[in-house]
Amino acid sequence: MNTITNQIKLIGGMLSFMIAAVVLITVYINETSQRDSVVINVAGKQRMLTQRITKDVLWLQNGKSVEFGEIDASTAEFEATLGDLIHGNAERNIYAPPKSCIKERLLQVEGLWLRFRENLERFKGLISDTKRLRSGLQAENTTILEVSDAVVKEMVALGLEGRYIDDSGRQRMLTQKMALHSTQYLLTGELKHFSEFYDAYGLYESTLQGFLGDAALKRDATLQELLEANRVAWRHYSEYVRTLMEKQKEINDAVAYIKDNNMVLMDTMDSAVTAYTEHSKTQRRFLQYFQYAASIIALLAMFYSARLTWKIERHFEEFLKHSEAMASSVAPEEGTLPEAGVRGDELTMASMHMNHFAAKITAVLEHARQAIHASEQAARELADVSETMDEELEGLGLDEASKRDIDKTIDKSEDIAIQTLEELSGTSRLLEQLQRNLDTIISKTEKRG
Repeated sequence: MNTITNQIKLIGGMLSFMIAAVVLITVYINETSQRDSVVINVAGKQRMLTQRITKDVLWLQNGKSVEFGEIDASTAEFEATLGDLIHGNAERNIYAPPKSCIKERLLQVEGLWLRFRENLERFKGLISDTKRLRSGLQAENTTILEVSDAVVKEMVALGLEGRYIDDSGRQRMLTQKMALHSTQYLLTGELKHFSEFYDAYGLYESTLQGFLGDAALKRDATLQELLEANRVAWRHYSEYVRTLMEKQKEINDAVAYIKDNNMVLMDTMDSAVTAYTEHSKTQRRFLQYFQYAASIIALLAMFYSARLTWKIERHFEEFLKHSEAMASSVAPEEGTLPEAGVRGDELTMASMHMNHFAAKITAVLEHARQAIHASEQAARELADVSETMDEELEGLGLDEASKRDIDKTIDKSEDIAIQTLEELSGTSRLLEQLQRNLDTIISKTEKRG
């Protein structure tokens, strides 16, 4: 039933629901914003960690110290955070990827990181060995230079042909050329130094093998001893410097991989951060639209409630007029209506009018009771008169037809009296019911007032 009461309940329920929804959504937006901020921050920090790891790698490659504290800390943080981003971590307030595209990008980052980490660990192992080998490079170069110089001096002392003096002098130069390009390669990693080193290396070894196989040089025992010492020193130097150069090449390859894939890793991580940001924006935009919709609905409900209030006021005014007309419909016997200048609120005025009308109904009810009592008395008297007339008619000696006519007239009079009594009783009951209803209305309006 579409009553005003039901409409009020509907509007109240809608407004309550909208207010609760707006409050809950506002709380949810704030909570979501905080969580999104945490996730976007830690995901964004991953980009910085890739750059810091690469910077530390380059520093270790060209520096003198071999301390992995910072690079290990960055690596551990990157791996822990990546795992939290993929699987979620309630303790850090990091939620699992809300969309499949974000998870796919994080898994791409994980795949890139595994290969990146593999080269990083290889670099750390190689750099430790290389640093140890580098420390002996100067001494090894000095040793091979001294041995080569002794061979040159002995050949000069023996007065050998110029070609021997030239070749042995070139050996001395080649030791320094190898030292120069090996050092340059260790410092810069440029492949031209690697090539130049091995060119000098190959020429030195072939020249030394020529000296050792030359029969003319075997005639002098002292020179032969020096050449044998040169061979032993060269074998030791060759193993040492080739190991150092090969390890350095592996280091350079690892560093090159790290440098090249660092940007790939960072860009992929950056795309994941962008996806997180877009998801946060979309979610906030949806919640904001919901807030707008809820606000519009609440505003419409407010307008409707204002219209409903206006209708209630109009009905109250009509009710007040009807109650006033009811109170004025019967001339009062007791009490008076409020004066024209004396007014209260609608319910109070209606209660006063209903009280006044109830007083009139009470007076009418009392009159009805008195009428019933009078009717009952009249009926009893009519019955006594009927009995008396029956006795007197017997003494008059009337014929049967006259007696029947007189009896019918008396019976009709009794029926009229009885019917009147019954109607008065029914009217009295209706008036009593009306009075009870009015008492209920008056009681409620007085409580409301």
